Amino acid sequence: MHTLRPATLDDVDFLVDVAIEATRSRSPEADEPSWRQGFVDLTREQMTEDPAGTSVIELDGRPIGRLRVARHPGSVELCGIQLHPSVQGRGIGTAIIRQLQQEAAGRGVPLDLGVERDNPNARRLYDRLGFLQYAEDDREDKLRWRHDIWTNDLATTYDTPGVGMFSDDVLGPTTERLAELAGDGRALELAIGTGRVAVPLAARGVPVSGIELSPPMVEQLRTKADDATIPVTIGDMSAVRVPGEFTLVYLVFNTISNLLTQEEQVACFRNAARHLTPGGRFVIELWVPELRRLPPGLPATVGIADPGYILLDTYDVLHQHVTSHHFRFTDDSTEARLTRTPHRYIWPAELDLMAQLAGFTLESRHADWSGTAFTADSPSHISVYRLNAVRKDC
Repeated sequence: MHTLRPATLDDVDFLVDVAIEATRSRSPEADEPSWRQGFVDLTREQMTEDPAGTSVIELDGRPIGRLRVARHPGSVELCGIQLHPSVQGRGIGTAIIRQLQQEAAGRGVPLDLGVERDNPNARRLYDRLGFLQYAEDDREDKLRWRHDIWTNDLATTYDTPGVGMFSDDVLGPTTERLAELAGDGRALELAIGTGRVAVPLAARGVPVSGIELSPPMVEQLRTKADDATIPVTIGDMSAVRVPGEFTLVYLVFNTISNLLTQEEQVACFRNAARHLTPGGRFVIELWVPELRRLPPGLPATVGIADPGYILLDTYDVLHQHVTSHHFRFTDDSTEARLTRTPHRYIWPAELDLMAQLAGFTLESRHADWSGTAFTADSPSHISVYRLNAVRKDC
């Protein structure tokens, strides 16, 4: 497990060494003595100007990298991260960036960074983690990550009472099935949002708790139920631990796909297992990837084309990524507002393997909450996983 600690001036030599080792392959012709002195001067200057901005990354108490972060009123900026080559490829950098994403989301601000064009490996990582380019200069692309779904504006307009996924036709079968699976125990909703499912499920007499990354979404939930009725822990659903044990953990409306790497999705299963009593269930509602609708040689499909709204999905089939582009037009159709939501799609068989890694067995899979048979043509599924009676420490 990696840890971070504030850097001191005694760490300058190490910080310079790791920066050089991490970047040497991209600058093989550099004059190393002058390069090193430049790193020394820059590192000392940065630590003097912002003592809290530089951290040493450690693994099992051993220094392995450096992290530089600037925190501004309107953003979090990742100024630099370097890991020693001996520990690269272990997911440490990804985990640190996810922590910064969680911090930025909690503050309701973007996470910004610059990536040099001669560093394609880093660019691929940032693309997978949902960063989008917003500017450039003569040597770097400027990237920004922001979960548009976590903003105050979207949180206050998220609910559509009685319509769509908030209709009784949808919520009735959903809460009935979840209440049946919870039995006499407690239920935990991952990514509880504004309480679309949790509030009516609690009204059925099921004690419900939640995990949610977005404070604005929880603020909307609090207009419907107080913390005593539905307690919520702010944090990442793949990592945050809630006190107590549950007979049911559930994750609805495709939300597991908001985790943009396979590692994070597996971690979500393991986190669900940590909360369950042996024999408890983990329920996932998820769409089936629509690659059969993707025209050969083209990267996008049109999901909806209404007069006021167009949904366009672009695919990166190499990394199993799909980005939904939501175009919402003004009343006179002269202007459109664009929002994007990145996802990592999961095949049902891959989902089952994730479950096995966390100690689950597939108990049932249906096409909807009413129990319709799942077929090759089903656009989505409700999968119920049962935690093995004898579980391993996940």
